[in-house]
Amino acid sequence: MNTWPGGKRHAIHQYEHEKWNAKNYPGTRQLCTKCDEPTGRCEEDALLDEETGEPLCEDCWKKQEQEASRE
Repeated sequence: MNTWPGGKRHAIHQYEHEKWNAKNYPGTRQLCTKCDEPTGRCEEDALLDEETGEPLCEDCWKKQEQEASRE
C-alpha cells in the first residue's frame, strides 16, 4: 500500500516526490491491481476495475472493457 511522507497526504515538490519514490517503492506511484505495473495516472484520472474499484493500467482496463463488451 502506498504511503505519504509523514503519513499525511499533501503536495510536495517534484524533486521531493522523486526522492521519496526512490526510497519508498512504489512510493506514491499508482500500481495496477491486476499486473502490478505503474498506471501512469493518479487518483483524479484513474482507470478503475469495475468490480473492485481498484486502479488499473491502460492495458488491463482495455482488456476489461473488451471482455465486458463480449457479454
